[in-house]
Amino acid sequence: MKKKNIIPKIIVIILIIALILTIIFMLNRKQKDMTIQMYQDICEKQTYTFAITEENPDTNYSLTISKSGNSMSIDAKSNDDHTTTLVKDDAAYYIMHLEKEYYLYDSSQIDADILKNELAGIENEDYTSGYEKINGTRYYYEEYDGISTFVIGAYDYDEGELKTRLYFDGDKISYIKNITNENEELLKVEFSDNIDESLFEIPDDYAEM
Repeated sequence: MKKKNIIPKIIVIILIIALILTIIFMLNRKQKDMTIQMYQDICEKQTYTFAITEENPDTNYSLTISKSGNSMSIDAKSNDDHTTTLVKDDAAYYIMHLEKEYYLYDSSQIDADILKNELAGIENEDYTSGYEKINGTRYYYEEYDGISTFVIGAYDYDEGELKTRLYFDGDKISYIKNITNENEELLKVEFSDNIDESLFEIPDDYAEM
């Protein structure tokens, strides 16, 4: 008659308790320095897209910042305009899509790597953190003072009153909110490794001005 391997009940109980404690720890693990980690990704990645869309149907504004190797593209759209600033092959182009025209510049005149340069030193800045629901979903946020990099609305404010909240779903940024004494601007954000190759090309039927 074969003997059965019976796991002592105490071991089963210990394993169950360990599993429960692990789940509780994962659910309550405090996030921190997510903005700094995002900035480090921006500095290290050779290919990325950082897309910002204003949560306002009246303006329909979007800004897409893309990197592909040494090339950078800043594509801006609104209800009545569409432009792209492109730095590629030691040259810089300002492209006006509605007019199908573009200007050629010296690349040294254009700061296209705006996320990397504007957020430089963020690791030395203080921030507060918390949780907030947006559209029914609870997000962890980090709030910084005086970061004007992500302000896209046309409104007046004193830089000293500006607060910027960056909202994260796990380790991915989802929203940015710019807060002043009189305005709040909510932006939907997507940061990914995918790029639109067409943003790095000038259509053949566009004319140089």
